[in-house]
Amino acid sequence: MGDTTNCEKLAVVLNRASQQGKSAFCKMLWGNQPETVQDQLRPLLSAEAIDALRSEED
Repeated sequence: MGDTTNCEKLAVVLNRASQQGKSAFCKMLWGNQPETVQDQLRPLLSAEAIDALRSEED
């Protein structure tokens, strides 16, 4: 349960940062998460956050 709560909080941070145009911050935060956490985060992210992560991959 603790992992779920942390993922929800991380998703809120990523979603809010992407809305504020802070894609570099989103990418940095995303990149610091283990793959298992990224897998849990994906369904919680807004389309805007996902776009921010994709834009930084290029």
